[in-house]
Amino acid sequence: MQTNGMKSKKMADYVNVLKLLSHPIRFSIALLLKNNGVMNVSKIQEDLELTQSTVSQHISKLREAGIVSADRDGTKIYYSLTSETAKIILEAYENN
Repeated sequence: MQTNGMKSKKMADYVNVLKLLSHPIRFSIALLLKNNGVMNVSKIQEDLELTQSTVSQHISKLREAGIVSADRDGTKIYYSLTSETAKIILEAYENN
């Protein structure tokens, strides 16, 4: 399938986000952030009933991909969903 450069870049962005969100834990973290805004690891782990190390491992992958961003406040780091592509995918999930 041939597409122009702009469509290829957009398609690549969606595919990359879908790959990362294909893991149930990462999908759950992203959905939680979409619906709750800014959260720290402790709150995410509490809400999803996961260990801190599991949440941190998956948050790290989401950060590396630019899906979430981190802001430090003293000793705590707060995460938020920043990828518009991820937001669109998660909204599609919620609307079905």
